[in-house]
Amino acid sequence: MSGARLGARLEALRLAAEAAGETPLALLDIDLTLVDNAERNRAIWRDWMSSLVGRFPEAAQRSLDAETMPIVFGVQENMATLGVTDPELQREGFKFWLNAFFSDDYARLDQPLEGAVEAVVRLVESGVTVAYVTARPEKMAPVTVECLARLGFPIGVPQTILVTRPENASSDEEAKAMAYQWLSSLGQPILNADNEPGHVNATCERFPGAENVLVDTRHSPGAPELSSEASRVPRLLDAVLT
Repeated sequence: MSGARLGARLEALRLAAEAAGETPLALLDIDLTLVDNAERNRAIWRDWMSSLVGRFPEAAQRSLDAETMPIVFGVQENMATLGVTDPELQREGFKFWLNAFFSDDYARLDQPLEGAVEAVVRLVESGVTVAYVTARPEKMAPVTVECLARLGFPIGVPQTILVTRPENASSDEEAKAMAYQWLSSLGQPILNADNEPGHVNATCERFPGAENVLVDTRHSPGAPELSSEASRVPRLLDAVLT
């Protein structure tokens, strides 16, 4: 299969993997690497504010404000944007957000990041097997497949794999480490992409010969410095075409 749809660096890595008898792999995070969950977050905060009408001043107005509010990664920061600073109410808001964020209905609001669908299509059409490696819990596997397919990402077809977070994983880091270990037995990773510097640093250590890329969208507060061995791009497509 021709690799003409890849940039020179990835094409060279693809050819080297195939020459070594290995399946070339791309290990791609989903949230904030391939899809933007800002609308999911806005809907959650809108609905939480609506539930506070009669308990929180200006809750009705804040519910309207939530539909267009700027979204950052931190949950408390988003609540502060809506005027919620009371610690007890923040705890209630975090619980509401956590339950909603990992639910099917809200997940269906996600939208593809610019160029992400094209990037994944190019990888698959070039003979690279794409593994979607996500910290979403395994209960979200069905809705994740549904949404990726609806948005135009190859999924549920040859050269695609979905790996979610197993229930026995103690953290996102452990879940991804388990995924990396298993996936490395299936082939040779040539591209690894994530929005979290810590996860990218981990792939730099585990797969130093690959292109390890930070998609520079949003990431968790207090994230470590990005490894000097990694690349930083505004969108995945830039890494695929380079």
